[in-house]
This record gives sequence, C-alpha cells and structure tokens, in this order.
Amino acid sequence: MGSFKKVIFMLLSTVMVMVSVLPAAVFVEAEDTKSVFRDVTQYEKEIDYLTSLGIIQGYQDGTFQPAAPVKRLQAVQMILRTLGIEAEEASHIEFKDLKPGDYGYKEVATAVELGIVNGKNDGSFDPYGKLTRAQMAKIFANAFNLQGRTAKEFTDVKKGDWAYDYVQALAANEVTTGYPDGSFRPNALITRMHFAVFMARYINDEFKPPVKTPLTRKEVIAQKESVVMIYAYDENGEEISQGSGFVTSNGLIVTNYHVISGGTSFEVVTYKDEVYEIEGVVDYDLDYDIVLLKPYDRLPLKQLKIGSKDMVEEGDDVIAIGSPLGFYNSVSTGIVSGIRHFTEDGLDAHFIQFTAPVTFGSSGGPLFNMYGYVVGLVSFGFELGELNFALAADHIKDLLSPYVGAPFYQLSVIPVEELPVYEEEIPEDEIETDPSAEPDEIVNTEKFYLDEQLAEAIAHPSLPIIYGIDYSGNAVQINYETEEVKSISLPLPAERLYFANNELYITLLKGRHSPYWWEEDQEGAIAVIDTNTFTLKETFDIAIDPYDIVADDKYIYVSSGSGQWTYIKSYDRMTKQEVDSESIRNASYLEMHPNKSMIYAITTDTSPRDISVYTISNGQFTGHYDSPYHGDYEMSTDMTISADGKYIFNHIGTVFRATNLQSTNMTYVTSIDPFSAIAFDQAENVFYTGTDDLITMYDSKSFEILNNWYVDGTVDRLFVRDGKLIMLTTEMPYSTNVEVQSVQIFDPKQSLQ
Repeated sequence: MGSFKKVIFMLLSTVMVMVSVLPAAVFVEAEDTKSVFRDVTQYEKEIDYLTSLGIIQGYQDGTFQPAAPVKRLQAVQMILRTLGIEAEEASHIEFKDLKPGDYGYKEVATAVELGIVNGKNDGSFDPYGKLTRAQMAKIFANAFNLQGRTAKEFTDVKKGDWAYDYVQALAANEVTTGYPDGSFRPNALITRMHFAVFMARYINDEFKPPVKTPLTRKEVIAQKESVVMIYAYDENGEEISQGSGFVTSNGLIVTNYHVISGGTSFEVVTYKDEVYEIEGVVDYDLDYDIVLLKPYDRLPLKQLKIGSKDMVEEGDDVIAIGSPLGFYNSVSTGIVSGIRHFTEDGLDAHFIQFTAPVTFGSSGGPLFNMYGYVVGLVSFGFELGELNFALAADHIKDLLSPYVGAPFYQLSVIPVEELPVYEEEIPEDEIETDPSAEPDEIVNTEKFYLDEQLAEAIAHPSLPIIYGIDYSGNAVQINYETEEVKSISLPLPAERLYFANNELYITLLKGRHSPYWWEEDQEGAIAVIDTNTFTLKETFDIAIDPYDIVADDKYIYVSSGSGQWTYIKSYDRMTKQEVDSESIRNASYLEMHPNKSMIYAITTDTSPRDISVYTISNGQFTGHYDSPYHGDYEMSTDMTISADGKYIFNHIGTVFRATNLQSTNMTYVTSIDPFSAIAFDQAENVFYTGTDDLITMYDSKSFEILNNWYVDGTVDRLFVRDGKLIMLTTEMPYSTNVEVQSVQIFDPKQSLQ
C-alpha cells in the first residue's frame, strides 16, 4: 500500500511501535548568523530573512539604517511585495503630491484601491512622511486582514481609541508584544527594524516570541476561531463531503486530503457563519493525507502556529477542535496516550494517539498542546477504546515550508482535473473472483419497456408489483406479470418511498435540501397511498425537510435533508403527530432492519462516510451509536440490509454485520465486487448483485461467486420473487440513443440446468 491508508490498516492490525518521546519543547532558536548589512546588530535574523525574500532592501552603501523611521511609501511597497500584488496605474486616484508617472504612484494607487492605505484630509498622500506605530498597526491590519482580541491591554491604547482594534489585532496575531512596561507607544515613529520584525513575525512563526508558560484551557480553546468547516462539491454543485480545517502560515488552510477528495469546488464556513470560496489546492501529500487550500483572499482569521510531536509526551493534556457530526467548533479534551511511529514501504509516519473523542466531521481539525501550538492534524479515530490519532504536525511543516514567505497572491493552484481521488486499496486476497464463472453471452429474459423511467423503486414483498416514483414525480405501480402500469399525480415533488402495512409512504418536498436550511424553518409532507386500491389516501405536513423514510407497523421515521447536524423524527401513522426525535447528520439515507427494532443510517455529505444505528421501540428512539470505524473501509452512499437481517451490504462492496450487540454491530465481514443493485433469495441461500450489465450470484454463507450472467442494458434495481430475478434496466434500444427503462424477468434456475 505504501500510503496513509496502510498506516490505518496497521493500526487496525495493532502493529504498533512505540518510539522514545523527547522532552516537551516550545521553540527552537535558529542558528545565529552575521547580518548581510554592516550596521545591523539587532533583529538581524528577521531583517536578513525579509531581505532574502526580496521584501526589504538596504542602501547602496551596504547599510540598512535600522533606526531610521519608515516612510509611508516604503511601507506600501514592502506590503505589496509580501502579498505578491503587482502595482498598476489607477489614473482616477490622484493626490496633490503624487500623480500618475511619479515614482511610487502605482504602488500607492494600488494600495488605496485595495483599502490598505488612505490619503490625508488635505488631499495629499505624503509618500515620504513618517509613520507612527498606531498608523502602522492600521495599515498592517488592513493589508493582511488581521482581526482578533487578546487578553493583554496596553496601558496607552484604551478602548475607544481609534487605533485600539488595529493594535489588538496585531497583538492577537503575535505580531507585536509591546514594551516591557506594558505600553505600545502608539505615537512613536515606527523604525525600519521594528517594521521588519513585525513583518517577519507575521510571515514566519519561527520569529514569533516563544510561549514559555502553559496557557489556560480557555486561552487554548479561544483559538477555535481559526478553525473552519470545509465543504466539497461535485461538478453538479452537490455536497459530497464535509470536514474541518484551520488557517495557518501565509493564510493557507490545512486539512486532510480525504476531506476534499473527489470535489471540484470547495468552500469554508468560519465561526461567524461567513462563507468563503476556495480558489483551489496549492499542494497535497496523499501518503500523509494532507492538503493545503488557498482561499481567493486571505481570511480574517488568526494564523495558527504549527508545532511538533516533540512538544508533547505521554500524559500531557491536549485539546482537539473540529466539527464532529456537523457541530461546528466543538471542543474535546484528553491526554496523549502515545507517540506512534510507522515505517512501511518507504512511508515514515508519526502519529499522536490521544483520548479526546473524535468522529466524522473532526477530520482535518487541529490538535493543540497547552502552549497553543498545533501539534497534530486530527485524522481518524475509533469509538471503542478511545483510539484517536492525529498526524504529527512535523509532516504539515514539511509540506508547508516551501510556501511560507511566498507571495500569497502569486501562489498557483492545481487544476481540479489533475487532483487524484482517494480510493480505498483492497488487498488482493480480499477480492473474491471466480474466473471460471465468466459469462460468455447475453441471457434471454422476458422484457417490456416502460413509458417513463423510475427514479426510485421498491417491490411488493409477495405480489408481482413494483412501486416507484417516475421522473415526473408521479407515484407508479407496475404489475410485471400483466405489464399493467398505473400512476398517481402527487401535489408536491416526490423523492423517496417505503412500503409497509399495505401502504406506500412517500416524502414530499417543500424546498431544496440545504445545509443552511435550519430546523426551525424546515417543512415538508408525507403522502400515503393505499396499495390495495392504488389510490392516494392522504397527505400530511411535517416540520422537517424530508430526505429518506422508513416505517414499522405503527410509526413512520423520516430523516432531514437540511440543517447540517439535524434530526430524524418519528410520526404516529394514525394520528400523524410527531412522537420522538434524535440527532442525525443531514441527508442521511435510512434502512429499517427486518426485525423493526433498529434503523441504520449512512451519511452522504461527510468524508470519511459513516454509518450509525438507532434502536427504536413504540416510536421512541431508545439508543444511538456510530460504527466502530472511521474511514477504515470505503463506503458509497447506498447500503442494503440482507433479507435475513445478518449483514449490511454497502454498495461499494464492503460488508458489515448487523447485530443487536453494540460490540459486534457494524463490524467488518468481507468485501465483494462493487454493485449498483442487490437482491436476496433466502430459500436458495444466495444473493444477486447487478453492476452495469452483469448479474452475479453469490453464496449467502461463504460470499463466494457461484455464477455470472450478462443482460441487456444497465441494471438499476434487482428484486427476487419465487426464485426469479426481476430487474429494472436502462438501455438504448433505438438509433436515436434515447435511454429507455425496461422490466426484465430472468430465471437463474433455467440458465443453470
């Protein structure tokens, strides 16, 4: 495997190697070197660093003149170089003392356009005027979009002062610490060396003053304002995954690669519920499951400092911040259980094992030590035994280092079509195939075409009937023996349906699914159809945006399609009143267990995907717990429970147990080939899957492939009745290449004779 996935596999196999843990540290000083300028003896590292980046320059005589005041034009020029913004002429901006064609005009005009600086009240810009420290704070905060507050109050910058917010922002971002006497000296002139120090601290964490005493828990937790929720969308704008991330050096956002894998566009949501689009991926490392995202503009969030695994040791307190189950900026605390080191196939990975709980949605969040440094990237965890792991921050530093100090607006992004998709690697010995069972021709079936395709379909358990919702939103009944088709027009758009109690329950939509359609505003309806007469009995309104629906003998259960972390609700079939509710991730598909005591749910908008179970009794939710795994086995959004209730088949091919015991429920069994449809024949102890135009028969006990057949068209749905396969297939029988859906009936026994 040779990748991050292999590390997870090794963890599951309990192949762990403990490495020696170094004493906790908080800062590593860079080696002293002599400055390139003959007159620089203080802050030479910061000044030489900015010189190497081309941000500052000395004078022709080889001096830097560190104590000289910074000119207003010089400040503008250095900031634009740092940002990587090319200055352009802007003829409509003029000052009394600076006009088009003058030296520095382009830089000043560009900075004014961007809101970084302003002219003076008398209509001048005063390019060679000197800057006070307060004026510098305002320009700096505007240029780099700095915000934030710090517990430290400067004695000479009070609340209500015009510069208060700007100075606070600099202090919160550790750009300034002020003077030992507690002052900031806002009216003092800013010198060239102090400007260089502020700039170097902003660009590179190594120049920030080291944190030498532990912070309080609340001080560490306050850094959650730098943590964001990340959403990935496919080419149709549909959300495919959600996770956590955080802002770090150069305004880049760090998260796990699997959070954005497969997406074509991305956005982040901040603690203020502000949404920002992501320009793209700057760099990634699949082996370590890390990606660096670049927003179109620098976010107004503090950059978190990246630490090292060497900053923690076993027993140290740590804090994880993320969005588990969609709860934005959730905080969990724990201790370090160990520092793990894995070496396999060239991969050398370090992980911090910790006890702070994590679950899906936490992926990509930061793990802090008590000095406020990010020491790990929360990557995965297991509910049982508090086995949670964060990739050591050292690996983040390695990926990030080429981009620290690089001009932000000159950073290029990788075209999305060139980004790889994270795919679970299945060991060859787990792939079950039977070369002798390869089909050689298309089988003969009974077939008839439908006038309109079905978007959803289920089968009557004993009658030759298929029920569905067609592309026009009508409820449809198909008798596949008589080929009779009936339809009922519904009053609202229909999406999902379920058969129980000789009734069809159909979800009706009153709005578009959205993670930002909150519970208090949601609405929808349920249609009830009498299947004996195939007539619409009634519809009733519900205070939820319905996504999926299941039912037992007396109650109907509906999951919400909106609101991020939202609700699954139960309704009394007779009174139509809400009975109970429980938390669920929005847009989760549901599967009722055959014993009607459990409902399984699978997420559709999170990565890694997750399954969970709800125990039910008389319409009440009596319990709820997640799968014991977190991204260990690949899963698609579709799952089906076997007719005997023993197994959960995820359509990617992963098979889990379905039991009443939490210790064994949803545990891994085996893997079969991926499929789009599945059906079970309990009488014959076999089950069938459909993939494209291939039907595969499996033994229900051994999961061995028994036979294969090709059929006309692509298999959409499979059902079994009296030993025969009933298939919904899509094909193009006409020269116009128009897709048509058909019902096909196939008898496997006759084929095997």
